[in-house]
Amino acid sequence: MNLDSLWHQALPWQGAAAALGMALLWALLLRLAGRRDLATLGAGAGLALGWVLTLGLPTASPRQLPERLPLLALAGLLAGLVLAQWGRGRTRLTGVGAALLVLGAGWWLAGAPQAPADLRRGALALLALSLLAGGALLELRSPGRAAAALALLLAGFWLAAPAGPWLVLAAAALAAALGGLAGGPAWGTAAALPVALGLAGLAAGPVLARGAAADWIAAAAPLAALWLGPALAARIGGRFALPLGWGLAGGLPLLFTWLMVR
Repeated sequence: MNLDSLWHQALPWQGAAAALGMALLWALLLRLAGRRDLATLGAGAGLALGWVLTLGLPTASPRQLPERLPLLALAGLLAGLVLAQWGRGRTRLTGVGAALLVLGAGWWLAGAPQAPADLRRGALALLALSLLAGGALLELRSPGRAAAALALLLAGFWLAAPAGPWLVLAAAALAAALGGLAGGPAWGTAAALPVALGLAGLAAGPVLARGAAADWIAAAAPLAALWLGPALAARIGGRFALPLGWGLAGGLPLLFTWLMVR
């Protein structure tokens, strides 16, 4: 194997390296500039750049769901910037803006139906995707949570092996969340928005494209950790309750995925 072949094999993973670098650079520069509120958007900036470098921006109306993800990440980043700048201290404005973006993301991921007949056919998918994005937005309160959820999704993709670019897209998203740790330990709605939309698109992608049982279970791993992990942690109690709760809630779907594909 020569250096040229190694280079071409590494190309898909350049999105993850760019996502990590962009998230770190964004967070550190804005913290130095005294804008800690905007520094928390480093993960969103890294996510957008990583996905754009991985898939590129579509030159026409996207037909497949992966092609919709870079524009979704960019829209989430821009919306996060707007909410961080003008939504400070305006809880109602931030909530309404985030809800509109969540609904818009569901519509976009469902194929952007416009005709009434298409809207009726895609209403269930649109609603489900919007609920998925909204649920993720409510629980992604820190880059650490985002990184843990995306690590579980990456592991699920590795086990289920769905066709398409899902593994490298998840790697770029995880790298962006890890880089976002430099922006601070906690997230508000604006910082969580681009990552929540991206997580929803990633988790739903293989389910909508192939829909195998392994795809459904793999997609459940990060969602179970986000929604059930804290409840399990409260029941476990103790110093390590939260990581144990997350590990149990997110690890069980991964175990089922492994048993299904072995």
